[in-house]
Amino acid sequence: MANVTFNGTEAELCSAFIEQFNTIEGWTCYPETAGFDVLVAHEDGRQIGVEAKLKLNAKVADQILPSDWEIRHGEPGPDHRIVIVGNITEASRGIARLLDMCGVAVLTPYMNIRHSGSHPLTRFPDFNLRDWLRQGHPWRPHLFDWNPPERCQLPVVVPQVAAGVPSPTKLTPWKESALRVLIQLRQQGYITTKQISEYGISPTAWTRGEKPWLCKGGHKGHWIESEHLPPFDQQHPDAYAHLLRTAGELSGGLNPIASGLFEQPDPASCKEAI
Repeated sequence: MANVTFNGTEAELCSAFIEQFNTIEGWTCYPETAGFDVLVAHEDGRQIGVEAKLKLNAKVADQILPSDWEIRHGEPGPDHRIVIVGNITEASRGIARLLDMCGVAVLTPYMNIRHSGSHPLTRFPDFNLRDWLRQGHPWRPHLFDWNPPERCQLPVVVPQVAAGVPSPTKLTPWKESALRVLIQLRQQGYITTKQISEYGISPTAWTRGEKPWLCKGGHKGHWIESEHLPPFDQQHPDAYAHLLRTAGELSGGLNPIASGLFEQPDPASCKEAI
């Protein structure tokens, strides 16, 4: 049967790729992670950075290749890099060959048929990943080793966000630090700028500006939540729950509400913290 070209959305392309890769033992897909549409990680530490586009073009080639700045400063990166596209045309075949020579594999799905009992047969994009991950052709392997000085930092949980969609809410290392700040703030009833800095992020956005995220507390140097604090816990509930469990184990299950640790705000500081 002749192959049928994939004509879905970029999000559907990513979804099919993630679903199929997650069935392969030892591999886990992290959507919208470390600057990639998908970061695939193996239990032995290996990583594959993935960029997706419906059509292969120069833009996706620029996105998948490390920048001069990343190379010059030895920034973290994945061991391997691949691009997934809906199809390769005669016009884009040269880009695919160029990427291949640069160490970036280009994958396109074929439209397979799913048998579902009495239900009508349905077509789905199949990347044939199990076969592809095996050793490549005799003259070249499928996956070039970029040998990064450091691998990408993985999130504490797999982000519950769709890959390949415009402006996704990403679970970045900064967001994880912000969640830890929020948890400590709620556990002890206040937080200090020194404690915020200990998580590797600046306290400036938290304590300054016309709409500071924190208000001055009832004691000097203490800060508490203001109405302007972004809902980081609602944006990433799974990560927040995971970090909260970890923090609860370390704190012995301290409940700041029951123990009366929350301070009353300084009303003037909620208007503008200086």
